[in-house]
This record gives sequence, C-alpha cells and structure tokens, in this order.
Amino acid sequence: MLEINIGSKKGILFVRLYGCLNKETTKAFDKKVVELLYKIGVNNMVLNIKNLKQIDNYGIEKIKKCYEICDKSYICINLKQINLIKKLKWVIKEEDAINLINT
Repeated sequence: MLEINIGSKKGILFVRLYGCLNKETTKAFDKKVVELLYKIGVNNMVLNIKNLKQIDNYGIEKIKKCYEICDKSYICINLKQINLIKKLKWVIKEEDAINLINT
C-alpha cells in the first residue's frame, strides 16, 4: 500500500510518501504525482521518502522520472536510504531542501 500526501509551501511542491513504492504501487504514484507534475508544470519539488517501508527498482525509476520533470527537486531521506538514490540530490530535512531551492 502507498499513501501519498501532497502540499505546497513557498512555491515548492511537497510530496510525502508512506508505505511501499514498488511494482504494485507505481501506477498510483504515476496517477497522483507524475500526472500532477506534468499538468501544473512544477519547477520545484521536495519528495519525502523517509517513511517508505520498502522501495524497489520500479519505485526508484519513478523517483528519477520526477527529477526529469522538475527543474529543482530534492529527496528527503533517512540515512538508511542513501544507497538507493546515488547520484540524486538528497537532504535529511525538508527545511534544507527549501533553503537549497531558494538559493
């Protein structure tokens, strides 16, 4: 199961994920997140995956897709997830992402 919480603050879209982002849940992610990014033309996004219990290669590909769509995007992670997102911009706290986007 995947729960998606979406909000915005200071011109930045925040997407918070809970549960699992895997082969079974990527369609829900596409429908709710990726389609929204295309529809409203988001430039700045913070994707918070700290509360994901499980993520597989399908989920990682969806995260990379978000990077392709947005000009400035950061992933908010817990330290156990660092190996999953090599080469992508990441932060520990959402506030750090806000500061980086606004610089």
